[in-house]
Amino acid sequence: MRVTIVSCVFPPEPVVSSITSSHLALELARLGHDVTVITAFPSRPAGRLYPSYQRNLFQNEQHESGYRIVRCFATTSPQSTMASRFLENLSFGVTSACAALFSRRADVIYANTWPIFAQAFVLIVAFLRGSRLVLSLQDVYPESLLSQQRIRKLGFVARTLRWVDTMIARRSDALVVISDCFAQIYKQDRGVVPDRVHVIPNWMEEQSIRASSDPAAFRAGKGIPADAFLVVYSGNVGFASGIDTVVEAWRHLAGEQSYWLLVAGEGGLLATCRGLAADVGTVRIVFHSPYPVEDTSNVLASADLLVLPTRGQQSLYSVPSKIVSYMLAGKPILCQALPESDLAKTVKTADCGWVVEPDRLELLAEAIEQIRTSSAAERQRRGRAGEQFALQNFSKSALLPRIINIIESSVTNTALTASASLPGAHE
Repeated sequence: MRVTIVSCVFPPEPVVSSITSSHLALELARLGHDVTVITAFPSRPAGRLYPSYQRNLFQNEQHESGYRIVRCFATTSPQSTMASRFLENLSFGVTSACAALFSRRADVIYANTWPIFAQAFVLIVAFLRGSRLVLSLQDVYPESLLSQQRIRKLGFVARTLRWVDTMIARRSDALVVISDCFAQIYKQDRGVVPDRVHVIPNWMEEQSIRASSDPAAFRAGKGIPADAFLVVYSGNVGFASGIDTVVEAWRHLAGEQSYWLLVAGEGGLLATCRGLAADVGTVRIVFHSPYPVEDTSNVLASADLLVLPTRGQQSLYSVPSKIVSYMLAGKPILCQALPESDLAKTVKTADCGWVVEPDRLELLAEAIEQIRTSSAAERQRRGRAGEQFALQNFSKSALLPRIINIIESSVTNTALTASASLPGAHE
């Protein structure tokens, strides 16, 4: 079977979608399928082209595991503005579609690409080439943009984006979504046939998080006292991250000398966060940037508490993938999310931390103080509970075979349908 994977991120980029697409390519190739990966030149998480790459229109690579990689031109988005993200989305949508259109026909296309625009181009290619399309959805658009207040709720743009998203979802042969809430939206609001919607969360390799680390040395290197209560944010420092609200909440903790905040990551909101930290006027807000992927174990292991912020209604339409790495780190989590969101439900079901309402700085500060005064044994218990939950529910061994089965079945079902329609098939 010929499989084309269209993935907007791919190794060496360290983000979760890159990792899951890589695992999928490796496993499909191991099973004997003919695999081609179409992706962009690496730029995540900082939004800058990696120094070891030169941007061309197309570049072909051969992976040692047997699959091909076609890297396509796309603009980068270092500031994560609406304009720059749109150009990145559109440019990769055009070039990835051209690469898929003029390469060997795939039996099935698995697309984990930028929402709506790039997805629409993949859908067109699948239609023109007669390929099945399995679409992976990491967020719900335009609802995610609305929750971030980047577009108006009842405006022309929102209505148009929702119509296009509905069209793409209905015409895909299978949808892979990362939460039950997403599944309900596509089944009930978008009108997708329920049998075509599959809930498969993101995953990470536990070994990548639980690698050997020296948190004491890492703290010392950043000037953080060994006895400090350290709250850590790890990941993309973009607008959607909401990490600026955590920095601002530190105003309510300014008099507490034992409270420290570490922001580890890169992104368009980094300069804003540095400015907010300067306004708070304390040295107890520390930034770790640039943030190489090999530092992840040290960063997470150094924490007493991991913080995961979201804005407004964002938690209803987006599930930050960092929840998996946070859990696997075995540390308790403080999450800003709406109680009805899948994110909040996951934290509560796993009993791995605490949930407070988004955008309530005083509540966030109060929760940090209460957690600080709780027993170390209780924090350790919640951390271990999260780790065990992740190993049972977000493991590669459990989830990857399910996506493989969806991809293989999309072609098998097509063949069965075609044979059943032949004259005499039921005689």
